[in-house]
Amino acid sequence: MRVKQFHSGSSGNLYVVEAQSGGRLLIECGVRWAKLQEALDYDLSSIAGCLISHSHRDHCCSAPDLAKSGIDVYASPETLESVGLADHRRANLVMDKTLITRINGFQVLCFATSHDCEGSLGFVIREIETNEYLLFVTDSSHITQKFNIAFSIIMLECSYDKDILQERVDTGDINESLAKRLLTSHMEWRNTLRYLLDFCDLSHCREVHLLHLSGDNLDK
Repeated sequence: MRVKQFHSGSSGNLYVVEAQSGGRLLIECGVRWAKLQEALDYDLSSIAGCLISHSHRDHCCSAPDLAKSGIDVYASPETLESVGLADHRRANLVMDKTLITRINGFQVLCFATSHDCEGSLGFVIREIETNEYLLFVTDSSHITQKFNIAFSIIMLECSYDKDILQERVDTGDINESLAKRLLTSHMEWRNTLRYLLDFCDLSHCREVHLLHLSGDNLDK
């Protein structure tokens, strides 16, 4: 299993999980269709499907284009409704912890996350051939689930530093309402670190990807 990170942040999100067999699974499609096609070298033939975490446009704006191109889209009912794909033949409902969905050479388990829109999800992805596991969580203030899995790849949001955020509120560089939204719907770096160290089995982990890093509210 291999991961490619093309875009991560409020301007757009696009990730690709590649199986040993050559199959590819998209996570998010929150960039313009032309930009998505360019990232994939204009080749959609090996794309098994696209997982969408939630309905904000920086995570899903190209979902209708993917569906029109014959790519299956996997998301919660709320997200599919929001992007106008609720009744589309390429739309696939994935529910919080109800089942494991098989997508070609992958198995996917979904779970609820804590964001400011209905139906937001995180994903546990297993590559069947290699039995490797990936954890993906973005746009969530915290994670309550603990998985008895030794993940090979972990992809977690690490959005901001609360001290830097407060300094910017105090100086008027960011308004208080936006700061409150960040505090309640995105993951602060200490929460990210705490989850990695206290809740994750890192014995087989070879990669940790930090997602959605703020350009202004985090000391990278």
